[in-house]
Amino acid sequence: MCIGTDSVSGDCLGPLVGQLLISRGLPAYVYGTLIRPITALNLTEYYAFIKRKHTSTVIAVDSCVGKNVGNIYVSHGGLKPGAASGKNLPWVGDISVTAVTSCYPPSDKRFASVRLGFVYSLAESVASRVEDLVKNS
Repeated sequence: MCIGTDSVSGDCLGPLVGQLLISRGLPAYVYGTLIRPITALNLTEYYAFIKRKHTSTVIAVDSCVGKNVGNIYVSHGGLKPGAASGKNLPWVGDISVTAVTSCYPPSDKRFASVRLGFVYSLAESVASRVEDLVKNS
């Protein structure tokens, strides 16, 4: 489950990862791509659908803000999308993979001006980690 929107460069990590996983032929269901992103507007419905249709582990991927820009974190347990911007979205996923694309505190201007090349290189690394998680599960 790759979360984010391609209309904000700092938040397009998830859709980029989803697109990369599909292009690499990941042997798993991938939700959230550049063509069909999972955003704050449809996240609840997508997650309910995924939980209803699949019994396997859900890996949630999202960008985040923090002190260590460029770091990637993999954790057992879900994530809460939009928390830094005050959105009230549900916790999603069984495993979370996040990458810090912008520094804290969040600002719309700062998040929108993250270089796409930087986010794309993070997305490639995240996609490789998700592939490893799928292969080892």
